[in-house]
Amino acid sequence: MRTLWILHRRAVVAVGLVAVLAVASTVVLAEAHTRPHASAVAVGRPHVHRTSSSRDRTSLGHVLAPTPVRAIPQTPIQRQIDGELALAETPAAIAAARTINVPAPAMSIAYPSIPTVGRRDPSAYAIAFVTELLDTSFALASRQELLAWAEHEEAPNTLPGVPASVAGKALVLSLADPDLPGGTPSPVPSAAQWAAEDQSGVTQSVTGVQAEIDPAWTQIITAGWQPRDALMTVETVTGMMTMATQGVAAPPVPFSLSVTLGSAAFVPAGYGAVAVGNWVLN
Repeated sequence: MRTLWILHRRAVVAVGLVAVLAVASTVVLAEAHTRPHASAVAVGRPHVHRTSSSRDRTSLGHVLAPTPVRAIPQTPIQRQIDGELALAETPAAIAAARTINVPAPAMSIAYPSIPTVGRRDPSAYAIAFVTELLDTSFALASRQELLAWAEHEEAPNTLPGVPASVAGKALVLSLADPDLPGGTPSPVPSAAQWAAEDQSGVTQSVTGVQAEIDPAWTQIITAGWQPRDALMTVETVTGMMTMATQGVAAPPVPFSLSVTLGSAAFVPAGYGAVAVGNWVLN
């Protein structure tokens, strides 16, 4: 079963489990922006009014909904992988994760909520989420708004060994702190990089966005392991990104990343994002 664990651990890296819980730094919030752009799936992005941020996670009508966690039959493979996941966490790492603050969930003109129609299918949601995440004009909104929107779109990490007190931080930390131990590169620039792109008049847009279930995730599910959140899955998302400076566009380049999904915390039903990882821009 060692091969299965290696494949599963690759999926866990995508989930951001180790990266989130082995933290020793603070989330950095700076300036950012994105604007609506068409995706490969018809999931419209409604125009909404800007809202003010708040440190209260239940503000702005965002009431944290209980994630539907199901009872899983304790088969040998279930016990093995659950045990490996739980042992991957240390008291020190969990304590560090508890000290990190994430922004309150919020929407804005630049970052509206993904509509209900886009939350019914995992690939459709992954496409809509990544398109909104990556379509960016760095001068028109703040990085704070981006991270607050990400928190609005989050789904708690329900993997074994993840306490409820840190389960809702995985998405923001996977975007804001890619240098944490076990983390992978993030598509969100650092605060300094974002400021530089703003000053240079840089924009980026994505086209041809596609998503499919990660083969490694399919393999461990086929082997008999089950997540406690029935909606949890890992999607591999690909597409083309075009960068422009002062309106002059460079040739588009391919990108890929993984998005772990689960039951959304701040919408009535449907998919949300647990974490982002494995960002590659060629």
